[in-house]
Amino acid sequence: MSTVNRTALSNLKQNKGKNMLTGIAIFLTTILIFVIPTVGLGTVDTQMAAINKYYPTFHAMFRDVDLKTIEELSYRGEIETMGLRQDPAQIPVPDGTGMMVYMDDTALKLGKMELEAGEFPKRGNEIAVSQGLLEALGITAGIGDTITLPYQPIEQGGLGYEEKGEFQITGLLPTSEEQKEAKMYSTLVSKEFMEQEQPGDSRKYRVMFRIQGADSMTRDQIENAYGKVAAELGIPEGDIADNSSYLMANYVDPAFYSGIVGILLVVVLAGIMTIYSIYYISMIYKVQEYGKIKALGATKRQIRQIVFREGMLVACIAVPVGLLAGSIASKLGFKYLLNAFGEGDALGNITRQLIESNEVAILKPWIYLAAAGIALATVALSLIRPMHIAAKISPVEAMRYDGSIKTRKKKRKGHEEMNLIHLTGANLSRNKKRSAITIITLSLTGILFMVIATVLSCADPKEIAQASMFDEFVLSVDSSSGDKMHPEKEWSVISQNNPLNEELENHIMSIPGVEQITRSSSTDAELKDLMDGEEYWQTGIVGIPETYAREMEKSIIEGSCTYEDLLQGDKIVMDQSMWHWAPEFRTGDTVHMILEAGDKTVEKEFTIAAVADMPNGLNHYNSFVLPKAVLDDICGLSMDYYWSIAAGDKEVKAVEEQLRAVTEEDQNLKMRTFEEELAERTKNAGFTSQLCYVFMAVLGGVGIMNLINTMINSIYVRRRELGIMQAIGLSERQLVRMLQMEGAFYTAGTLILSLGLGNLLGYLTFLYAKKDGLLGIISYHYPAVQTIVLIAVVLVIQLLLTYLIMKNFRRQSMIERIRFSE
Repeated sequence: MSTVNRTALSNLKQNKGKNMLTGIAIFLTTILIFVIPTVGLGTVDTQMAAINKYYPTFHAMFRDVDLKTIEELSYRGEIETMGLRQDPAQIPVPDGTGMMVYMDDTALKLGKMELEAGEFPKRGNEIAVSQGLLEALGITAGIGDTITLPYQPIEQGGLGYEEKGEFQITGLLPTSEEQKEAKMYSTLVSKEFMEQEQPGDSRKYRVMFRIQGADSMTRDQIENAYGKVAAELGIPEGDIADNSSYLMANYVDPAFYSGIVGILLVVVLAGIMTIYSIYYISMIYKVQEYGKIKALGATKRQIRQIVFREGMLVACIAVPVGLLAGSIASKLGFKYLLNAFGEGDALGNITRQLIESNEVAILKPWIYLAAAGIALATVALSLIRPMHIAAKISPVEAMRYDGSIKTRKKKRKGHEEMNLIHLTGANLSRNKKRSAITIITLSLTGILFMVIATVLSCADPKEIAQASMFDEFVLSVDSSSGDKMHPEKEWSVISQNNPLNEELENHIMSIPGVEQITRSSSTDAELKDLMDGEEYWQTGIVGIPETYAREMEKSIIEGSCTYEDLLQGDKIVMDQSMWHWAPEFRTGDTVHMILEAGDKTVEKEFTIAAVADMPNGLNHYNSFVLPKAVLDDICGLSMDYYWSIAAGDKEVKAVEEQLRAVTEEDQNLKMRTFEEELAERTKNAGFTSQLCYVFMAVLGGVGIMNLINTMINSIYVRRRELGIMQAIGLSERQLVRMLQMEGAFYTAGTLILSLGLGNLLGYLTFLYAKKDGLLGIISYHYPAVQTIVLIAVVLVIQLLLTYLIMKNFRRQSMIERIRFSE
């Protein structure tokens, strides 16, 4: 073993206290560096695996494609693989629908079609059916049985005349709860039957496909790729349907990874500051030792190597332990994250199965290597300055070195009488840089804590729930925009036969306990003054009743407008959230819109009369507001979309049961209760808070190591000085008070910076969060409880630290202290 290595190893053994503190700081930093990417990327991987297991794996589908276009598609280099689906006929089902579907082998694979039992149909009249369909048709049969089914061939103009055919069951398809509720079933038929019912000249297919090289592409790039193919082959945009759930899970927004990197940078910065501070402060008394070594002939390079290797030896012990603890924390973290899924959540159940069966590797070898590398690099960066200090000083200077910063002052202010305050001030001013580094390092954690605490305090679940729902229930239309797989769910289609009609209103008002129904309208619109690529900007308009007039008027933040002003029909109120997309829109501007009104559109221009910061219960996440009467008049239809239903406290449960029955009878209606809204908000807020505070606790632990090191070294360096002072009359009580005053200085400095800058930055973060709708934040709430906790924790740590240091200090006799450094 070389002299440098032996010296570094001896220092490691000698400086156990400092190296233990450094090791703990490295240990905690390593845990965070490992856990953050493990949990973040693991969440993406498990979600991806669950969706790949649950959802079809094709990227998109082209509908109504003829055989010629299919042949052209098969030669396209952009297409990795494609499967064909054709729906030759429809089975009449009481109050429901049954589809006869043909899918080739590739389509079956891409569509994740599985049988509960049996085989897929291959020839003639073979068929695979679900038990749900058989029950709906009143048929009792199993695999191998022959059944008679009525069906209507699908023709260009619609459905043909009903026919009957005999089919042999070769397989059983699963029946989901969703299929039972919607009464929509499917059967699989053979290619021979499909070709028999669909002549070749009129046959149209659905083509499911995957894009070549998608693993290295983003979602936007995939969409652009198949959009280009469709345009070149003349496939209308309305016949393109993407597999949004699969794309969202498998092709993650790069901003997600940027967020992980950003959090890691904060952790690394905190680690560098703390570890550097520990070594810098420890270097004050170690420099004298390095000066002696230098006097014996050690070169600058050897001194730097001794400091570096001592630090890396500590890291080599702390990093593996940190990785082991991080592995355990990651496993526990994933179990905790699974609580975010409800028991009835199908995707959540699959995710649980994947993790419990270890089908998805949460702990990845490359993350271990990356975390270890980053942790070691953090330590190496922290050692640069201490290495430089130890190497540059001469042996003579080293004997007198105490870390004090040189000053040009030739005179030093003294005092006629010495007291504890003066003694404390003299020690703190001896090395202002050390004191500043300690306070700044501790304050960074405190500032971040206050910012996070402010945001979490402002995200009050009850307040957010009350702003989202004004009454006990909201009954609304269950529509979806842009779902090309289900065009019948478009609001423009449903509004032509609106389920929220007068008959339903009378029925609901007859339910015992219902006190009031407040009706709001809604429609989709295009903004001609704002472009989204090559298309007009899509937005929404809500029509509010006069009941909400006062709520709207008091939410106005720019301009002036009353509900009566809007009844003229030429003015509109804009929600401030629209400024995020169109900051140029101001009060007095004219906006040109194309409003959807059932099966037609209406062009209309409005003057922006005011800009308002409206609660979600009023605007329902729409960007513009009109009176309900005005919106219905423009559209020429009753555009009722949201019914807010108030019920008496004692009858809430009974009313809920009745309303549930209403939604079960009509698949175009859905209901939300205030209790559900509050429970969801509370769960999300609690989940987020716990994650944030655990993160802050570990990060705070890193900073506390610095405070401990500062206080210990402050005593260690001055052992001789304090021993002499005690010899000439300084009592132990006075010594304790002096140490407490030094600790109070660090405590006060830390709290002033943490609370001062933390509250300021916290309020600025609140303004940003409110403007962008982050966490649903509505109003500012000062984090009083968190502030008290922060103050209490810092004070307790300081008092406990002073007590433990003095307990250790008393173990040495006065003579041993005076002889220190001889």
